Amino acid sequence: MRISSVSLSVLLACGASVATSQELVNPGFEMGWSGWTDVDPNKDATSISGHFLSGEKSAKIEQAPGRFEQIVLAEPGSEYELIAHIKGPGTVGIEVDGETLTVSSEGNGEEWIPVSIPFSTSDGGPMMIFGAANGGEGRFDDFDLVAKSGPALAAAEARAAGPRVYTTIEGGCDRMSQLAIKLASDNGTSEDIHPPEMAVDHDFNPDSRWSSENEGKELLLDLGLPHTVKEIGLAWYKGNERQSFFEVAVSTDGTEYTSVIPRSPSGGSTTAIERYDMDDTVARFVRITGLGNTSNAWNSVVEAQVFGCGLNEIESTGDGTESATVSGISPLGFDLAVAPSGNFDLSDWKITIPPDLDGDGRADEIGEADLAGGWSDTDYFYTDPVSGAMVFRSTLGSTTPNSNYPRSELREMLRAGDDSIRTRINDGTPNKNNWVFSSAPLEAQALAGGVDGVLRATVSVDQVTRIGEQGKVGRVIIGQIHAKDDEPIRLYYRKLPFNTHGSIYYAHEVPDGDDVYVDIIGGRGDRLENNPDGILLGEQFSYEIAVTGQEIDGVIHPMLDVTITRADGTVIAAPTLDMVNSGYSHANDFMYFKAGAYSQNDTSTWPERDFDQVTFYALENEHNPPPQN
Repeated sequence: MRISSVSLSVLLACGASVATSQELVNPGFEMGWSGWTDVDPNKDATSISGHFLSGEKSAKIEQAPGRFEQIVLAEPGSEYELIAHIKGPGTVGIEVDGETLTVSSEGNGEEWIPVSIPFSTSDGGPMMIFGAANGGEGRFDDFDLVAKSGPALAAAEARAAGPRVYTTIEGGCDRMSQLAIKLASDNGTSEDIHPPEMAVDHDFNPDSRWSSENEGKELLLDLGLPHTVKEIGLAWYKGNERQSFFEVAVSTDGTEYTSVIPRSPSGGSTTAIERYDMDDTVARFVRITGLGNTSNAWNSVVEAQVFGCGLNEIESTGDGTESATVSGISPLGFDLAVAPSGNFDLSDWKITIPPDLDGDGRADEIGEADLAGGWSDTDYFYTDPVSGAMVFRSTLGSTTPNSNYPRSELREMLRAGDDSIRTRINDGTPNKNNWVFSSAPLEAQALAGGVDGVLRATVSVDQVTRIGEQGKVGRVIIGQIHAKDDEPIRLYYRKLPFNTHGSIYYAHEVPDGDDVYVDIIGGRGDRLENNPDGILLGEQFSYEIAVTGQEIDGVIHPMLDVTITRADGTVIAAPTLDMVNSGYSHANDFMYFKAGAYSQNDTSTWPERDFDQVTFYALENEHNPPPQN
């Protein structure tokens, strides 16, 4: 907000030429269609003419369906008279209180014929004054709306009592509120499907916009009465793809305008409201003149707002950021131009991918520092170009020791790049890179980087394998807790080739015992019929894997809880699994989370096309701090 000398100046509002005349904007068309809307659908039947009754211009309608109109606020319980002059055939009318009143002239085109319509109002509010075709070429000039009685007459007499004085008082208006816009109009050339009222309907859907082609088209905002105007806000159509050019002028009477924002560009980076500052100015009318954009000659405003203070302050109607598209930013808020680490905190993760590019006979790994520093790979780990989410793709390739299956998968690294801490101690002694259950001995907890933990993720499984052995096809692990040698949980998604929906289940590995399988959504069989309540490919859902300690009869039991939350908010929780007898509560074991796409099919014969792909939209890991020594 800028305060300049104008804030202390006296601004005069022009009085009406007739003592009881209502305010019409541009009643003699001296400013073209400003204040009027040209609603000719073909844009070939109406124009501004140089033949006039007074001034230098008039409106011309050559044929049907030519029409122009202006909306005016009417006082309730009042009597009015609409006056106009027609040269040649033409019709003048008014729509008020649900009625349409008209008067027509059959003139020969040689002289100006005065016409009038007396009428009264009951409720007041917006009324529409218009001119229309009447069978031939006609011209229209010198409209006037005269108040005869009631509140309208009192208001007109007050306006005519002398020049009205408006002033902004230094320090007297320090609020910055959104102001109500009573009417929106243009100079008559907007698209029929995108009229001016769509720019003030508080709707940020891009289909709800004002659009008018070619430089100089005006969007006129009427605040109903003068206010102190400090800023305007404009949400531009395709505002994230191009810059729009515009200028702004304001007026107290709709006739004399003062420039407050000279030719300026929009930011070109967002579809949300952009706010533009101006000198504090008293105004009733705000005129936005479109000057095209960097792509074409169209002027398109999705939403217009005015800010300042006065009698018609309103609660904010929002700025459209929730639905905005920002250049280079996805609707989910992710930066499309960065590696996954630019959108996700990967400082305490490393990643394993399928290829063996360094030729050491093992799947390649990228450490925490490189991963957090912006590493990505267009085949196996990258930012989705539409959503900005984090994509893992796993194809047949090299594997890690003790596994036959390839993966594009994160491995939790609590050391967060501190290479002085080893990744693991192979005899199972915990260290600060890994964590333990709270059921482990206290001395093991003190050595660890954390105690118990929660892994939360929002994902979609976009593709699974369809070719290969029946018992392996369609399986992918999307989250794990890994111990020194075994896995307290492997969370699976599986979809069989001829089913449309997939299932979710987990396996709990018991050292020296049989795995325990727990179904969460659907089952894990090789010949299951389609489950319509299952998870579709591409469907977003969230999972949470949590380990907490619960004391039972003086003994800490490590409890495993797994929940799935669907996009509609439905929560499916697996029964709590007590792991006290699973063999993970001793001093020589440690844990770490894993997340990504860990393929469970190594038999596909078409790995170039037949692979697993999982997209992560959120990923979070947390632990309790270890006890102090």
